[in-house]
Amino acid sequence: MSKFGLIEGFYGKSYDFTSRHELISSMAGTDLNFYLYAPKEDPFLRNNFDLTPNESWQAKFTEFISHAEDCGIDIGVGLTPFKDKHIEKFDLKVNFFANLGCKNISLLFDDLEKINLDKQLNILSKGISEFPEINFDFCPSVYCNELIEKDLAHNEYFEKFLQNFPTDCCFYWTGEKVISTSISEEVEDRLVGINNSNLIIWDNYFTIDSCPRKLNLTNFNHLDKTYINSKKYYLINMTGMIRTDQLLVSLMANLKSERSSFEQILSEHGLSDDLIEMIDLFDPLKKINLSERDKKKLHNIMYSWFHPIKNEWYPYLHNLKNWE
Repeated sequence: MSKFGLIEGFYGKSYDFTSRHELISSMAGTDLNFYLYAPKEDPFLRNNFDLTPNESWQAKFTEFISHAEDCGIDIGVGLTPFKDKHIEKFDLKVNFFANLGCKNISLLFDDLEKINLDKQLNILSKGISEFPEINFDFCPSVYCNELIEKDLAHNEYFEKFLQNFPTDCCFYWTGEKVISTSISEEVEDRLVGINNSNLIIWDNYFTIDSCPRKLNLTNFNHLDKTYINSKKYYLINMTGMIRTDQLLVSLMANLKSERSSFEQILSEHGLSDDLIEMIDLFDPLKKINLSERDKKKLHNIMYSWFHPIKNEWYPYLHNLKNWE
């Protein structure tokens, strides 16, 4: 099965189930077919892996999976069993989510202080052998080029990963950097000797959990469309801003259909004509050099444009207006 969809994998405030249902409804009827539930602030996925959520949460999650299935969308869950007490409860955790209807588990070993590939691969092997009905995939601790050279431990981890990762299992990769501003076949240059047909692009281009001064918002200009169309697996990590993420769903769906222009989609999601004219300000590769006239125009947009997405973008508009 190909995977083309969303990751709820950002730091900071997680979505509630009402918002998750809204996102699934936005995905319905498009080519988007996968949603990875992996919020960093869900304690039961990482730090409190050995504990389980209450019955109320379980009922909401089951309803979420059911809604997604009705819309032709698969739900995956990202788990990070990085402590010995987590590994002891690994079977119980997988069974817990399987009983709620989840058939896809991603083992996410990103952003950990201590990295041990042997232990991580043993967990992966255990999952695959003991739960043949579950689809497992894997995010290594070194998941982009810039982390390979972080230190000797990361370099050795990566070399070992290339040599030992199972050829029939899928793995995540974010490209040149954690937040890559260009994704093309070159992102695979360091992945020598590994089965790249199983590569899942995890795209952090739009995320804001690193607290950037500027929001990245383009018509997926950072992608080599030919390259992405050649891949079976492409997922984008969301912003955590519901209106913005619904806009991203529309833009992502349009990647394949190309039924609408960028400007049309922006307008449909409530952006003012004046802001659409200045949308290149949100391109991370374009240098910002605002004239006084531009600053005044931004000022007027901020005080004359009223829309829910404006409330999400206000800090970034404010930063642009005062950009030096």
